[in-house]
Amino acid sequence: MSPAKDALVIVGSCLVLGVASGILWWLLVDPPTFTKVGQGGSMGELQLGQRFDGDGWYAVIAAVAGLFTGALLTWWRSRDFVMTTMLLLLGAAVAASVMAAVGRLLGPGDPDVALAAAKLGEKVPEQLTVTVPATYLVWPIAVLIGALMVLWSQPGDVPRD
Repeated sequence: MSPAKDALVIVGSCLVLGVASGILWWLLVDPPTFTKVGQGGSMGELQLGQRFDGDGWYAVIAAVAGLFTGALLTWWRSRDFVMTTMLLLLGAAVAASVMAAVGRLLGPGDPDVALAAAKLGEKVPEQLTVTVPATYLVWPIAVLIGALMVLWSQPGDVPRD
């Protein structure tokens, strides 16, 4: 296959996995809720602790999908390891951003708008977002680990006496 087809397959696969991962992320995360008080919203201790569940699930899903993607695509597209690795990194960046965008689009809307329309005491879910920016690095790191597992398992040239 040509390098253009390799790029299409690798980045396209990562894009599709990013969409599927975003849907899974949306399904697994129960967003914390604000309670309408006065002119704004308040969040209790349990809800504040729940704010990081979204990041945790994002990281777990991205790690599993990234390992799988990196290993499978490196094994399948092993004609040029350097190009495959670069394309995997590009694909992982695409997958990470698409996953976050899909989860945000499917999840609850802007809580400020919902709080403005809510009645006193009503619960309003927080928007599904990644709160810790370093979490986006899970995809690329997992893809590289998956690729390295395949690369290191390849038989090398054995020196002969």
